[in-house]
Amino acid sequence: IADDASSVFWNPAGIANIGNGDLFAGYTQWPADINLYSVALAKKMEIPVLGPGALAFSGTLLNTGLMNRTTEYDPDGAVSGTFAYEDYAFGLTYGKYLTDRFAFGATVKMVHEKIADWDVNSWAVDLGTYYETGFKSIRIGMAIMNFGPDLTFKVDDDGDGRVDEDPLDGISQDDDNGDGVLDGLDLDGEDVEQKDTPLPLTFRAGVAMDVLQTESSKATLVAELAHPPDNEERYQFGGEYWFQDMLAVRAGWKLNMDEGGFTAGAGFKWPFAESSSFSVDYAFNDIGRLSNVHRVSTSITF
Repeated sequence: IADDASSVFWNPAGIANIGNGDLFAGYTQWPADINLYSVALAKKMEIPVLGPGALAFSGTLLNTGLMNRTTEYDPDGAVSGTFAYEDYAFGLTYGKYLTDRFAFGATVKMVHEKIADWDVNSWAVDLGTYYETGFKSIRIGMAIMNFGPDLTFKVDDDGDGRVDEDPLDGISQDDDNGDGVLDGLDLDGEDVEQKDTPLPLTFRAGVAMDVLQTESSKATLVAELAHPPDNEERYQFGGEYWFQDMLAVRAGWKLNMDEGGFTAGAGFKWPFAESSSFSVDYAFNDIGRLSNVHRVSTSITF
């Protein structure tokens, strides 16, 4: 149901539904002082060769602050110092209607991740479709997110502040268990296993339907299936109610989750010019024994 610039984070085909242009900014407060920032700008335009469609630029940043280094001799990290973790991505999205009911979208993004001395740059692709069935108001969306090569980390083993071309240069390997096989990398006296890390390739499919629509009210029901690479399928159900196209109330439930499941939120939209509006949205997510998740976002339609 996302029809603004934020759709690039869920289904890139959704930007085909923007009116003209949209600017989105979001913030999510995760447990353990983990913060996620996101921004996206989408605009309808005529693109050479590709024809009329919508183009979007987006970025995400995950920030954890400094974390303590821990060892078997310093399990609390009191004297071993700290290390930084950073994770960001920048993407370019194109979406358009191929027929009067079917839209397609794709995002190409650059991905960067660094943890302590390990650093990697890579790329990924998101693909999405959006289809209006023509039966009542039912529409279907599908997306494959984070399709790309595995991440291979490089390490700054000589401490010069630069990522080395050969991650094995200057790092010894040892056979700790006596089986005749080198167990991995020995970095600063500790064994570190080097291996490729796959991207979180995720498949999503959802369906939405408007169950109430009058001059003053609109209610929509949504169901979605998400298949992550490292867990069982997750089923998500939700509803959204708009009053006077200005005030929105939302609620949902996630099934087959490890923790929690209840979600709720509200939004306010303020029109300030012809075909322009400013909106603010808030969402709450209960995740059980962990601290609750809070999301805040703003959007300007122009």
